[in-house]
Amino acid sequence: MMQNMGSIIQQMQQVQQALREMKIEVGDPAGIFRVVINGRQEVAGVEFDPAALSPDRIEELQSAVAAVFNRAITESKQMVKGEIAKMTQGMNLPNLPGMF
Repeated sequence: MMQNMGSIIQQMQQVQQALREMKIEVGDPAGIFRVVINGRQEVAGVEFDPAALSPDRIEELQSAVAAVFNRAITESKQMVKGEIAKMTQGMNLPNLPGMF
């Protein structure tokens, strides 16, 4: 196991880099708000419909932002889980709950 430690560390670094490069874009159906996040659930971009930034639409905007972020995080986690499974195939890693 110790002989393979360097290889495992290198592979995990590659996985981390791949997660940074994965992007998922999610928007609300009304086109009010859009977010881009990476595989590490870090925000890579945000866009608003300028018309939605008026004070009389604040509740609609708040709901759209919360829904889009929640959906983006859920979709990103699913994407990451699948990609991690592909990348680590054959590495004989133990199941590490909560790691990805």
